[in-house]
Amino acid sequence: MAIVFENENSHQTRVAVWEITESEEALKQMLPPLKKNETDFLQSISFAPRRKEWLASRVLIYRLTGLYPETGYKDNGQPFVTNCRENISISHTRKFAAIVLSKSSMPGIDIEYPSDRIRKVSKRFLNPLEKNFIKNPFTEVQLGLIWCCKEAIFKTAGIPGLVFKDNIIISPFTPVHQQGSINASLSVSGLNKTIYLNYILDKNFYLVWTK
Repeated sequence: MAIVFENENSHQTRVAVWEITESEEALKQMLPPLKKNETDFLQSISFAPRRKEWLASRVLIYRLTGLYPETGYKDNGQPFVTNCRENISISHTRKFAAIVLSKSSMPGIDIEYPSDRIRKVSKRFLNPLEKNFIKNPFTEVQLGLIWCCKEAIFKTAGIPGLVFKDNIIISPFTPVHQQGSINASLSVSGLNKTIYLNYILDKNFYLVWTK
């Protein structure tokens, strides 16, 4: 397919989503020849759709940076692109891959496809304060966005051991529009910080990234 969503904020933060309709081989053809360590990693992924998600995320990196999409990971698990001055966060879900690049800070991004699986596991990540503002007919969307927000914040924070239910609290919001913003608080180990996020609602995915 191609890039189906792209956003740039004052040349500081760039976000892009790729819809994956290509074959694995077609995605490889969109990239420079992979280095051996990346070929080995790709071959270690047994689930074919996951291999395509990995490749699509690298296609996005290549398209947005022009750099060979070799990634490494910091000690706290945050990814980086070799020889790239921008910070990066990567996410993928069924049939979609997404990245955010930032020149000024460590970003976080999460993309998820709408499904009742999020509701089924909501007890694991939902704080009682968040339960108070969830209401029909927005319940499923609110749960999906809350999950995405917490995943994105986990990535931007880079703090091992964060407990989604206790350390990350999403402020009340009602998703009446297809795009908007959400605030959240991060409280852990003496750190108290407000996080600002953007969201996009698509019929095929929820997308959240940090501002």
